[in-house]
Amino acid sequence: MRRVLVALFLVIVSAGCETTGPPSSPLAATSPAATPTPSTTVAASRPPSKSIQTTPVGSIPAEFKYIDASPGRDVTLWLVDLTGGVPPAAVARWTLGNQTFSASRDGKTVIIAAPGERSIIALHLLRPLTGEATVLFEGPADGRILYPQLSPDGTRFAFTLGRNTSTDGVWVGDIATGAARQVLPPRAALDAPTPVLGWSDDSQWLSYLAYDPTDIGKGLRLYLHNISDGRRVDAGVGYLMSWRAREPRLLTLMQRNNNTGAAVASYDLAQGKSTELLSIDPRVTTVAWHPVRDAFLYVQSTRSCNFTGTVWMRSLGSADSRQIGNLTTVQGAWWSADGNSVYALVSDPGGGAAVVNAQTGQRIAIIPDGGPTFTCP
Repeated sequence: MRRVLVALFLVIVSAGCETTGPPSSPLAATSPAATPTPSTTVAASRPPSKSIQTTPVGSIPAEFKYIDASPGRDVTLWLVDLTGGVPPAAVARWTLGNQTFSASRDGKTVIIAAPGERSIIALHLLRPLTGEATVLFEGPADGRILYPQLSPDGTRFAFTLGRNTSTDGVWVGDIATGAARQVLPPRAALDAPTPVLGWSDDSQWLSYLAYDPTDIGKGLRLYLHNISDGRRVDAGVGYLMSWRAREPRLLTLMQRNNNTGAAVASYDLAQGKSTELLSIDPRVTTVAWHPVRDAFLYVQSTRSCNFTGTVWMRSLGSADSRQIGNLTTVQGAWWSADGNSVYALVSDPGGGAAVVNAQTGQRIAIIPDGGPTFTCP
């Protein structure tokens, strides 16, 4: 099946109209556990990547989006000019499926999880303007880089280090030096890998899912971890989110009723308080803050298939949503930088995927091998 994933910043949240989360706590108990020492690479001595095939681009468009398309094991990373000025550029190709890259806000730095020289899956660094691809981080021989996330400012990276029969927790590193440290050890050797969800808009907070060590019965929780000062905040239950600079800083999402319903909430990081904004029967697959206004968009779908969504917007304090455009095959949606436009990734009749203006339906770009390969029942 062909798959396309858009780099979006998203997470789930606990239900209830308004709840106050537990206070933040330092990570004194999360010093690195004993683990084989991974290989880090200083910029000047990084070996070239043998797993990433690249094509340099002349410039990064003022309004752009990276989209990866995968008809199977092979992945192509496309740089899309959202003004439609030039066709999409295939900046990189690698193997082992999609959902394995993350890009900086300015588009000049990309990290990719792909086969390594000494480990099963290593972390690679791509500079699209020059086409240079180097090995950024290698784990142990049975190591696998999972959930790679690059900070918006392009200076830090994070990932979960998986092993053949265990996990080595969550790691954070420095792009300039390649040096990395473990910030969250696994609770137990056989724990499933911890999903790393993304960074805050200011590149200070890392979000991931983990168990509360004092109450495993709560299940996986959404944690916000300040990498600079070590604070960690339990933000409830969740897995998709959107960050912004002012409070409430987070927009979070929780699926309900076996993924047939959803709740969207805001989370005030300063007060540790979650406030429910929306609860609907269709499942929700995307949430994103408006760049300027107290409003958000979301993609909802009544069917459990890719490319079956519609785009909606709601303002904070309002009980009503309005549909954006009349698209019915949406996979993902996002705002323009100024918030005046909404773009969407949709199924294209030609068999691929298309980037369109969600308000007008105008086609901006075609993504080859990006669309679904079967009809949703």
